[in-house]
Amino acid sequence: MKVRLDIDQQYAEEQIIIEAPSLSPRVQKVQDFVQSLDQKETLKGKFQDQLYLIEVGTIQRVYIENRKVLAETDIRTYTLDIRLYQAVEILPTSFIQISQSEIVNIDAISHLKLTSNGLIEIYLKNDSFTYSSRRYLKAIKEKLEL
Repeated sequence: MKVRLDIDQQYAEEQIIIEAPSLSPRVQKVQDFVQSLDQKETLKGKFQDQLYLIEVGTIQRVYIENRKVLAETDIRTYTLDIRLYQAVEILPTSFIQISQSEIVNIDAISHLKLTSNGLIEIYLKNDSFTYSSRRYLKAIKEKLEL
């Protein structure tokens, strides 16, 4: 893979252009890495009326329960003061939306199980599990290369 760097004050903003004959796994990794540079590394979450900075990499899933957005880590579950669609925009590409009310960290997935009705049971490393919705199956399969 060749790398060319062109630095000039005439450019108003930084821009990265990837030229490739096809979207290979290597190119995809470069794209994901570059996109993750602008992502937040921490989110603010509440637990027992105290405010915590949660490292994004420790979040297993983000979901809605009782009209509140919750972030689950392997230790505890925090309440977030953002909407789920905002979390989708903030979180890095290692997170995937699996239903209208839930986002899962791909790195936190332990294993998957296909159900007889066409859904996917997603088991996380913290021993919890969840289900995907049919609406998001195509995106999940593409992202996980199933």
